[in-house]
Formats: sequence, structure tokens, C-alpha cells
Amino acid sequence: MSRPQFVIAFVLVAAAIVAVGFARSNEKYSFLIGDCPYYAMTAESLLKDGDFDLANQLAPSESGEGYAKTLRTHVGFFAISPDGRPVPKHSTLMPIATLPFFAVFGPYGFLVFNVVQVGVLVFGIAVLAGNTPTARVLALVAYVASPILGYTYNFSPDVFGAVLVIWAYVAATHRRWIVCGLLAGLAVWAKVYLAAIILPVGLLVMLGGWRAVLVAIGGAVLAAAPMLILNAALYGDPLVTGYDRDAIVREDGTLGVRDHYGMFNQPFFLGLSRLLFDADLGAVWTAPLWGLWPLGAWLLWRAGQKWLAIVMACGIVINLLVFACYDHWNATVGGNRFLFPAFALGYAVQGQLWELARVRLSRTEE
Repeated sequence: MSRPQFVIAFVLVAAAIVAVGFARSNEKYSFLIGDCPYYAMTAESLLKDGDFDLANQLAPSESGEGYAKTLRTHVGFFAISPDGRPVPKHSTLMPIATLPFFAVFGPYGFLVFNVVQVGVLVFGIAVLAGNTPTARVLALVAYVASPILGYTYNFSPDVFGAVLVIWAYVAATHRRWIVCGLLAGLAVWAKVYLAAIILPVGLLVMLGGWRAVLVAIGGAVLAAAPMLILNAALYGDPLVTGYDRDAIVREDGTLGVRDHYGMFNQPFFLGLSRLLFDADLGAVWTAPLWGLWPLGAWLLWRAGQKWLAIVMACGIVINLLVFACYDHWNATVGGNRFLFPAFALGYAVQGQLWELARVRLSRTEE
């Protein structure tokens, strides 16, 4: 498959999914579901108010009991600053990145941004899988045969995080150390837990020598610095995030804080089995070809790329381990959005497997 064919195929599939999304709902912005509206509110606050104070978005023109009552409907989706302001609970990076799209297209800009980032993710899978015609076919299969497809009609922070992860891996394989570091730092800003999934990339960086390590660290620090500054401004400490100050509204109308990071209480093996085998959301059913990744990693090792095979396999396993104990593992639709990095890496690591299958199929036809 040539690159133009790859692009055309993606555009056709994505357009079909978006069209179906609009056809299935009477709501104007039905792609903004779950957490999505709150990322959109942050972008709106930045563009229209010039700040991260979400009071105008969450409870406009409200005060007193009405203000508290309205905020109560948003509990679980916003944080409280030390001085009592409602501020973003979620990462501020994606809202910042979407500002040009929002400025040009209005709320539909969030959907445009999402389709673009899905395309960037699918292309990243192709590049990491070998950037061959077969790899591009593999990437399209990864798109249509995984939950990523259903999140085309969305405004997904999970796709955003997966994009940064997959391209950090790509940058490391191409020895673009500064880019790798920058993307790693941005990934942490996008989703703190992505630090664990990015960590194996450090092995590839270390294989590049001390200069590579220093350059990558410099890039990561540069990318993460704005996050630390914003954390200090919004939450009172550079190392505190919105998840540490998850807001609650007490019965008397006052605002309080709870720790979102305390929501990892599910028994490990039960949680892991749910991630893999749940009848509705299990990875084995929602992304059936993804399960070939161990074979793909082994063939990649056999092809002389053992360190890349190890690093990608570790990224997949770490993603599974991180969410095995998560209480809200099923806060998702059509497949597990928390495993998007694992899905992307799991398909990309199959590049050698698919190339071998292509060669054998060609010989059979001859």
C-alpha cells in the first residue's frame, strides 16, 4: 500500500465513522461525552476568558446555593485550587493544543482536532511497524480492528496520550533524542501515568550513549516545565495535579477535595482478567489481532531488533499493569480507552510478523 492509498483509506474510514456519529444522535455536539466536555471547557476558558478558572463554564451567572447546586452536577470532573476556584482536573495540554482548531471551527474544532490526531496515531503505528507498504496495511487494520476506531467521533485525551507515546517510541528508534525527550515530557503532561509507559524508551536512549541520555533528559525537562509551572499556579505545588485536588461539594455547599489516586483498589488478577477478557470491553475481543503481539515481539527479536522488541513489549505490559487495579477500568465505551498505548504498540510490534505473512502468501500465489 502506497502512502497516498494509506491516506485515502484512512480519510474514507474516518469520514464514515464521523458521518455515522452525526446520524446516530440529535445532539449538536454529541462527540463531547464523558470527560470530553471538560477538556473543551478548559479550551473555551482559555480562549474567551484568558484563564483556567472554570466558574464561567461550569456555573455561569450562579451564586450562593445555586452555584453549589450546579457545581454538584459536575463533581468528578473538575478540581479546586487552594484559593477555592474551580479549575481543570484533567491535563491542560490537550486544551492548549486545540486552541487553533477551536478558534477557527468553534466547538466542531474539537472533532476536527480529534480526527487529525487519530490519523497521526495510525500513521505512527505504520512508521513504528517498519514504514513499509505492509506496515501501512497493518496500521489500518490496527485502526479498524481496535477500540481506536470508535473514538474517531470523540474528543479523546486517550488518543492524544497514545499519539505522544507512539511517536516518542518512533523518535527513539530513529535516534532523534531531543524529539524523543520532548514527546516523553509532553506525554507526562498529557497523562501522568504515561511516564511509566514511556519509561522503557529510556533503554533505547541509553543504548545511544551518554550524550543521547543528556539530550533526551533536556528535552523532557523542557517539555514538562510548563506543566510544573501551571501545577504550581493551579494546585499550589509543581508536583500536585488536578487529580490530587478532585473536587467534591459538601451538603452545606462548601467545596472539598478528594484524592483520585486512591481509586486503585481492584484485586490485581481480577482486574487484569477484566482488561483482557471482559465480555464487552476485554482487549482479546475488542482488538482480536492485538493478541498476536507476543509472537510479533519474538519475530522482531529474531530479526535482530531485540532491544526494540523488549522495549515495546515492556510498554504493553506496563500499560496493562497500571490499570489492572483501577476501580473505574470500565469507564469507557466500545473497548478500553485506557489501553490505547498498549493497542498501538501491540500492533506496531507485529511488523515483522505481517511482513513474513506477506512474503509467504506471495510465494504461495507464485
